[in-house]
Amino acid sequence: MTADTTTRVFALASHDLLVALAARESFAHLDTFAKRRAPAYIEATVDPGAESYWPGIAAALAPIAPPEAMPMAGLIGLGVTLEAGARGLRGLFVKDPSEKERKRVLRIATLAARVMDLVAGADEKRTDDEQRHIAMAMASFGLREDELAQAQPTGALTVDQFELHGDVELRVRREILRGAWQLALGDGLDDREATLLATLAAKLDLSNEAATIHAEAERVHGRQGQTAALAVELTRAAAATLPAEDRNALVERLIRAVAPASRAAALRARTADAAPVSFDGLDSLPLPQRLQALALAWAALTGSDPRYSLGMHLRGELTAAAAEAGAAYETTQAFEEVERFLHQRLREVALHAAAPAADAHP
Repeated sequence: MTADTTTRVFALASHDLLVALAARESFAHLDTFAKRRAPAYIEATVDPGAESYWPGIAAALAPIAPPEAMPMAGLIGLGVTLEAGARGLRGLFVKDPSEKERKRVLRIATLAARVMDLVAGADEKRTDDEQRHIAMAMASFGLREDELAQAQPTGALTVDQFELHGDVELRVRREILRGAWQLALGDGLDDREATLLATLAAKLDLSNEAATIHAEAERVHGRQGQTAALAVELTRAAAATLPAEDRNALVERLIRAVAPASRAAALRARTADAAPVSFDGLDSLPLPQRLQALALAWAALTGSDPRYSLGMHLRGELTAAAAEAGAAYETTQAFEEVERFLHQRLREVALHAAAPAADAHP
């Protein structure tokens, strides 16, 4: 494996790891996620900065750990995705989902697409973050390109025109409304969005549950913001001695992968203004959040440059920052998970590259 290939695989795998770590407060899905992304590492041609990157990563996460803060994540978690292949008895004999299941997922995805389109257009400004999260949600359904095109709304749709067609399960309606709230909260709730969501709740026959679903979405959004803030402060502390340009670049990558848009501006401002690192209000977060934030910080730092000497320096600085943030006991597990993921990806690609030579010389 050439040095150029190593660099590209390392850059992609480290970026993938950031997104996968941000998806859930757990490391349980990382190995399965890596297997689903293996072709991308072998090809080493995927650009993490490309628009197509995010739908691809969402599709890989869909059957194992749809990002908790992604619109419609709960819907995907219910199994409304074809990414998992055939289910039940059919799964024992074939890999492809049945035509009946494909039609079911397409019908629900079409409904979800219309709801997200309404929410994104409610404040009359469709942000890049909204478009990215909608694309991720739609990619998670596992539909073919022609089916995705079919699911997209045609023409402008108003909430007054929105209607349910056919019988839609209660749990599906709940997750669609939750997904609508997640999209609206992502870049900060607007009064017009709040009004639209109340109307949507009535259209989905969920008015009695609307407040509860809203509160649950707020909790996920708030937790995501806290985790992102702690990860950014840990990263800033550990990278304090790096050149400002390098430090800002890796913090920006972390913010884009982890932070909700409603918190991103404030986090970017702290970085740009070189505000003193502060863990006030963040040092009492629950252990799973501290562990997740620490792993995210280390993934961002170690992914910035594969040089061993720099990595050792950053590791020491992050260990010190973790102690200050009240996360000293989580460092070992966070470091081990990040390093194991990255080392295994490089090893797998190297073994794949060496396989033809081995086959040629039995």
